[in-house]
Amino acid sequence: MGMSRRAVLLGGAGLVGAAGTCGALTPLGRRLLGWTGPDGAVPDVAPVPVQPTPWGAWMGASGPVVLVLHGRGGSVGWWQDLGLPKFLNGCAFRCAVVNGGEDYWVNLTPPVPFDAALGVSMGGFGVLDIASRQPLKAVAAISPALFPSWEDAQRIDGFASRQVWEAHEPLRHRERIKSPVGVWCGREDPFHDPARELAEAVGAQGSFEHGEHDAGYWRRVLPEALRFIGDRL
Repeated sequence: MGMSRRAVLLGGAGLVGAAGTCGALTPLGRRLLGWTGPDGAVPDVAPVPVQPTPWGAWMGASGPVVLVLHGRGGSVGWWQDLGLPKFLNGCAFRCAVVNGGEDYWVNLTPPVPFDAALGVSMGGFGVLDIASRQPLKAVAAISPALFPSWEDAQRIDGFASRQVWEAHEPLRHRERIKSPVGVWCGREDPFHDPARELAEAVGAQGSFEHGEHDAGYWRRVLPEALRFIGDRL
């Protein structure tokens, strides 16, 4: 008995749907469909004081100092848009939030002494690089932008040369990271695999749940990263 045209069309649609579902199970497919977990929300509380400085801003009034490094193209305003002053409400430390450029923090001279460090994306690279050079009480890296090879690093045009990248890439100097480290990176984040590799190598705490390389994920995990720091200061 032959199949009707309708049956053929429905069967074809089913195959396309199945293929689409299989594709959605990949990190890229899940990103395209938005299957990356819930977005975090900025708490409805009063923000801590923000005091501008020549190098960025202080956020918070007193306590141990946490160096805070933004993602590429960011600034103090980038952190304010993310909601950091409100997330810091109730924290017993203050943040030295530094304005940076485009060079993955490899030329950073910290403007003040600090006890711990927090960074997102390019800033995650930066704080892990710092941790490979000096001991800290806590290092929190959210979605750290790490590069397993020079070919990977070249694609983002963020390093002056291969030598600069080799000297600073945390994956190449993981054995020197002795501080308590927390790493958070979403499963749908392009940097997930290298971030997880480094986290396992240094015995980091943190999480690798579903999430994209975006503000919704960063707001979701930022409270946990701040608690990680606060518990160690």
